[in-house]
Amino acid sequence: MNDERNEAPGKQIARRTFLQGTALAGFGAFLAACGASGTGSSASAAAATTASPSTAASAGASASAAAGGKIGGDLNFANWIGYIDISEDGSTYPSLEQFTKDSGVKVNYQEAIDDNEKFFTSDLQGPLSQNLPTAWDIVVVTDWMVARLARLGWLEAIDASATPNFVANLEPQYKGRSFDPNTKFAAPWQSGMTGIGFDKKKTGDLTSLNAFWDAKYKGKLTYLTEMRDTVGLTAIKLGFDPATITKDQFDQSLAEIDKAVKGKLVRQLTGNSYVDVMASGDAIVAMAWSGDVLGLLVPDQKKDQDFQFNVAKEGGMLWTDNMVMPKGVKNKAQAQAFINFYYDPKIAAQVEAYVNYVCPVKGAAEVLKASSPEIASNPLIFPPQDVVARLHQFRALDANEEKDWSAAFSKVLGL
Repeated sequence: MNDERNEAPGKQIARRTFLQGTALAGFGAFLAACGASGTGSSASAAAATTASPSTAASAGASASAAAGGKIGGDLNFANWIGYIDISEDGSTYPSLEQFTKDSGVKVNYQEAIDDNEKFFTSDLQGPLSQNLPTAWDIVVVTDWMVARLARLGWLEAIDASATPNFVANLEPQYKGRSFDPNTKFAAPWQSGMTGIGFDKKKTGDLTSLNAFWDAKYKGKLTYLTEMRDTVGLTAIKLGFDPATITKDQFDQSLAEIDKAVKGKLVRQLTGNSYVDVMASGDAIVAMAWSGDVLGLLVPDQKKDQDFQFNVAKEGGMLWTDNMVMPKGVKNKAQAQAFINFYYDPKIAAQVEAYVNYVCPVKGAAEVLKASSPEIASNPLIFPPQDVVARLHQFRALDANEEKDWSAAFSKVLGL
């Protein structure tokens, strides 16, 4: 989230609002503020009456896009606030301008998402439940929302022949995820890591998840209200893999959390507001998101503070926001052309230099080494392989698990 052009404060507010909203959303749920904003709901009504393009026309345009030709048409793209590269004066999106120049596609880009659950309810559920297209050709949603949409059959598959860059340049850790085993529905946009945030001047270096249960930090610890992160880290501490976590392992992990909460070991369970608690000094250890430490805590730390982030030696969590195409997408060829465009390492590097999250595109770091070596070498943006090897992704839950596990976690939170 760090931004070399000092535009980070606006992004930080937007990102924190997002995290707080999704953390307490219907699932006990889960990646910043510049440019024009939009709501998308009015567009949904108009889109619901528009027919999908013919299969032949779409296939022809897809072939042209894969070949790099100009295909024309429109692309309706819903994303989070400040989650793409923006010009110095805040008036344009350079990568989108380049895409239009290369493809002839007119992009309707709106910062229409500020909460996964709210966006699902306002823009996706209505038309998709009626077998109608939504307003959008590409939407960027988090792993667990991708899992829900895939389970409902509400996503279009990505045609590998139309997206050769995606096939070639997707980092291997994103392939074969539990909610997308054939890597055909979700193209990762940006990721982040969950691990140990700490004030090194107060704690020394912390590298183990045991710190979250260390009595010496009693009352100075915070856990996250995001179920998949807090349960995920606890499961790793107990020796379980979040990617294959069972009901019994979930129950054991939840019991460990409940014990820490009832024993007053944990000061509070928070959304992104843990950064305020740490900044004030009321907490010195937190279950933390990597982007927060880089973009929120470090720039504002006081002389007697030294905020650090580590992926624990036992492991940490990896979460991802993904580009997906809703079922019945009107402009599939244009959407796939953009996915292919973004997975060009030069374009991914351009976006990454602005947003500063974990990049899913192979080769982007090498591109940035020439122009922005400090970004290319930042392990919170391009984590080294030994860190990647310790990252886990929470497995997809079925509808009953999602309801029951979230309710159980909310009970521990006192909600």
